Order: sequence, then structure tokens, then C-alpha cells
Amino acid sequence: MKNQLKLIALSLLIILGGLMPQNSSVFAYRAKDPLVIEVVAKQKTVEEALTAVKMVLLQKKFISANGVQKNSLNAIRTTMAKADYFVADATAIQANGKIKVTVTFVKVGTGFLNLKKVAEEVKTELEK
Repeated sequence: MKNQLKLIALSLLIILGGLMPQNSSVFAYRAKDPLVIEVVAKQKTVEEALTAVKMVLLQKKFISANGVQKNSLNAIRTTMAKADYFVADATAIQANGKIKVTVTFVKVGTGFLNLKKVAEEVKTELEK
């Protein structure tokens, strides 16, 4: 009787486990909602604006992933854990004689970095 109960319970667990979504695990690392900031840059060119963004991100311990491109830049910050990292993607466009910079921050994992605080600090620095 005990073996039959154990077999039924195990069968139910297997069936229920198969019905649950694959990413429902407590240990699954998910990307959080992105934070987006927009700033009208005081620099005169797109390249100068992206360089300013790069310098501010470096101060916040982000490392440029592929350098400053024509109108974008990517930077990453890790917590020394493979599953925890933070990404900043910046794009700059020139319109109506002004340069608009958009920086998108994404947090992946369970790190303790407060991206809202970092995004506000980056925006404040870029508006100076």
C-alpha cells in the first residue's frame, strides 16, 4: 500500500512538473523591465554625446562592450556572477539641431544594483 501511494504521488509530481512553464522555476534568471532615460545632449555632435555617455557609464562601473559606434554604444556591468549582469544601450540621433540621447538599462539576474538610482544618476550627469 505504501509503495502504491509513493508511486501515485511521484506520478502526480511528474505530471504537474510537465504542465508548468519551463521558466517558472524559482531559480530562473529573468530580465527585469527596462528603464529608459532620454536626454537632450549639450554636445555638438553625436560622437561627442556618445563619448559623454560612455564616460558617465564608466564612472558607474559599466564597461563598453564594443566601443562607440556611429550612433550607438553598448556597455555592461557584472557582479562577478555569470547569471547577474546589467546592460546599458545608448543611442543618439540628431534632429532639429539638437542631439537626443536615449539610454536603456536592463537588469538580468538577481543582483543588488538599483538600476533606477543608477539611471537617475546617469541622467543627472548628462544634463549638467
